[in-house]
Amino acid sequence: MSAVLRGPRRRDGRLGARNHVLVLPSVVCADQTASLIGSEPGAIAVVHQHGCGQVGDDVAHTERAFLGFATNPNVGGVVVVSLGCETIQGRRLAGLIEQRGQRVEFVGIQQLGGTFKTVDQGRLAVQRLRAELQADQLLEAGIEELVLGIAADGPSRAVRELAETAQAAGAAVVIAIPEDSRRELAGAPGIGYGEAAPAGISLVEHAGEGAEQHLALAGAGAQVIVSLRGPGRAPQGFATGPVLAVAGDPGIYAALEEDFDLDGSRAGAEEIWQRVIAVFNGELTASEKRGARDFVLHRIARTM
Repeated sequence: MSAVLRGPRRRDGRLGARNHVLVLPSVVCADQTASLIGSEPGAIAVVHQHGCGQVGDDVAHTERAFLGFATNPNVGGVVVVSLGCETIQGRRLAGLIEQRGQRVEFVGIQQLGGTFKTVDQGRLAVQRLRAELQADQLLEAGIEELVLGIAADGPSRAVRELAETAQAAGAAVVIAIPEDSRRELAGAPGIGYGEAAPAGISLVEHAGEGAEQHLALAGAGAQVIVSLRGPGRAPQGFATGPVLAVAGDPGIYAALEEDFDLDGSRAGAEEIWQRVIAVFNGELTASEKRGARDFVLHRIARTM
């Protein structure tokens, strides 16, 4: 097969569609510090409400989410920011990220003596990682190295057609739909949250809805996500990966044409698939152009 994808190759062998430095707080208490570090050029910082006040399976679920997100092939390096007394310990998280072959640096607020010292060290860490990423060469590869994520409000003809089109071209496909709709795609095997998507078509568990699905798909290794929005649903982006937003009806597309990539009432599976390839190879999606950096985790227990 002729080479059609182009991107940086990660240490674990996967190909990235983007080359981001992620600033990841291990706990909500480190959000502000992470945001200040993330103001360094070339960095993307996320904020969230997790990492402390969690117990049991919910802790493990959140840690899997952070780990899968930080080691997605679109991320070339990570700065983990820790407070120091959180449930999900930042140093442990950084170690798990490193074990997967990812470039990672760690800064701790309590360890370094406060916010501003941590910000200074964090920005230096971003600079070091950016220098490494800028030295990465863009390599060519075939479609078999693409993992396409499909986010949807429920099973539909559009989901099936796009999944089958991508699979026929050689890509792996992972789908995120609400739990109560999974039975309608019973032929596709399920994968655990944070597990790498296998060849073929699979469904990720505990994916949630809307922007929550994007994080679940990133954890499965999706480099490009197609968001098939329901009628009247607005588009959403994602922190470290391109989201190709497809409108669910002509009315919402007309109202938000600049914020969608395609009108689902006109674009078929083949047109969407061709845009996926273009996006992988550098074409910016509408959410990337407007700077959407959504990061939303579907919790399996109530926030405490």
